[in-house]
Amino acid sequence: MATCTTPVLVVGAGPTGLTAALTLARNNVPVRIIEKEPQHRRGQRGVGIQPRTFEVFHFLRVPEIHERATFVPLLQEHNRGSLEPLNTFPMAPYTEPTPAIPYVRAVTFRPWSFLYNCKLMGQPVLEEIMREHLAQLGCTVELGSRLVSFTQDEKCVRVKVGKHRDDGDEEEVEGDIEVAYLIGADGAKGITRKQLGLTFLGTTREDNFMVIGDIRLEANGLDRGHWHFFSPMSQDMIALRPTDELGKDGWQFMMRGRPIDLQGLARDEEALVNCIKGFVGLGDDIKVKEVMWVSDFRPNMRMVNKFGVGRIFVAGDAAHVHSIAGAQGLNSSVQDAFNIAWKMALVYKGLSPASLLDTYTAERLPVIAEMLGFTTEMHKLMFNESDAEHTPRSSADDKHNSKTVESQFERAMRRGGKLYMLGVNYRTSPIVIDEFVSPPTPRGTAVNSTYGDTQEGVLRAGDRAPDAPGLVATVSLNRVCAKISSGSQSNGVTASSRMFDIFGSTHHSVIIFAPTLTVPAVKSILATLGQSFPKELVRRVVVLPGPASEPDDHVETSSEVDQAIDTEVLIDEAGHAYRGYVAEPQEVKAVVVRPDGVVGAIVRGGTGLERYFEGVFGRAGGMH
Repeated sequence: MATCTTPVLVVGAGPTGLTAALTLARNNVPVRIIEKEPQHRRGQRGVGIQPRTFEVFHFLRVPEIHERATFVPLLQEHNRGSLEPLNTFPMAPYTEPTPAIPYVRAVTFRPWSFLYNCKLMGQPVLEEIMREHLAQLGCTVELGSRLVSFTQDEKCVRVKVGKHRDDGDEEEVEGDIEVAYLIGADGAKGITRKQLGLTFLGTTREDNFMVIGDIRLEANGLDRGHWHFFSPMSQDMIALRPTDELGKDGWQFMMRGRPIDLQGLARDEEALVNCIKGFVGLGDDIKVKEVMWVSDFRPNMRMVNKFGVGRIFVAGDAAHVHSIAGAQGLNSSVQDAFNIAWKMALVYKGLSPASLLDTYTAERLPVIAEMLGFTTEMHKLMFNESDAEHTPRSSADDKHNSKTVESQFERAMRRGGKLYMLGVNYRTSPIVIDEFVSPPTPRGTAVNSTYGDTQEGVLRAGDRAPDAPGLVATVSLNRVCAKISSGSQSNGVTASSRMFDIFGSTHHSVIIFAPTLTVPAVKSILATLGQSFPKELVRRVVVLPGPASEPDDHVETSSEVDQAIDTEVLIDEAGHAYRGYVAEPQEVKAVVVRPDGVVGAIVRGGTGLERYFEGVFGRAGGMH
């Protein structure tokens, strides 16, 4: 495919669209991102960010999101009208730290010692951080611009964009703009999915009416150290979460109740304030000082049948919607965008065939289908649907059955395990290769869970690539020192590094585990890479077992390899890399990590690498 010069158009400037645009911009792909709203969005909305998503932001070099996000406060349950706690507990159980999982809560001075957990950040803050990084790369969000219509052929997409005029409500239509590709991140009500004709099958919970919003509130005795839930297992409930992002008296609220009681509150501030007071039950002891943002909705559980047609793709809420239970929405949306954008960058630049884009649906559809299933079950538990459908609960019932309610609520709100998304995998992807896994027997094929839990001592192609700190640089063969700029990612390894600092959204990384550099298989792998792929496209790192008691033996190499290959050589001093990647000190194992931090291949030598990269780059793409 010839190299394009027309931009990629991203429709929608929420977390999904911003992730797609930033990934493309990091890869030097021209991109336009439009947003139909005349101002940047308000509202905390979905605030939970899972560890796997923090890894995406790390690979995109956006550290501020993890740095500024806050930990989930302890949950506290109350009866209606009382601040006396019935139960206080953490949403997620604490888990022992491992070096492989870094984006979690630090509890000691060791850099890898963490308790992994979800953290919280309102979407306005997250989006502002991402827009700042995008602006550094020369791309800004075009506000007041909506997608009107589009057509496509085998060469491009032609779009019409409507722009609000500054002098009124009239709109000017910018017609027949040619773009190379279109990514629809315009939400469940957006035009992209509808005009593509994709199905959006599923259900709507008509009886689960919810109102969420941001307020400034004062209440005597309501502390800001907990996430408060009043009558959480009754039909009418309210939750109040303190957030300093809105001010020292800022709170995010969520109310659930009968549609007849809550409808219209989003448009009637006085009725909303009275309803909040009524749900909390504290009378004049609670004062709502300002309603900053409010929205209402019924939970939907729906997904598309495929994630794109031709040159047009959907991601995030434009492709799937589900219950708020589990905090998977923003996270799965960001991971959608990351998946399609790194692949689109390669195709756009003529380095990969267009067929690579088909793997977006092949990889993400099973993940979303499984996620939709278990979040729906969590929704039923969280909203007590079995009881509410037949025997609705009242606040009076709660007071007489607090012990029962306590166990139900804690069970409904417990988080952890697969919700961290560390076990989300693409093992069944058509482009992953694993030479260390035996093929399935004819008698039957094991069903793969795309939303599994991580298992120590198990790593397969398609899994999340683990981190490994304590990698010590010993030598670099013909290393070209890269100058760090705001739009580029460094290829230099410091005296002590970690695996996650090797990975990045702009390149594949080939990690070669070997006892020494002189092993014939290592020479073959390095020669294959040197002859076929530029270092900017495929970064290569040899990891030798540690401790390095005899460093001269580790780094011995031939002059011909030294002349041909730009390779970094690291010592795994603490053994975290060898354990995490299930490598033996005396064997040779090459692990290919994709730009999205997923293991693309686990192979024994150059032949396996050629097979994998042929699937990504085609027979000639990406090669010298």
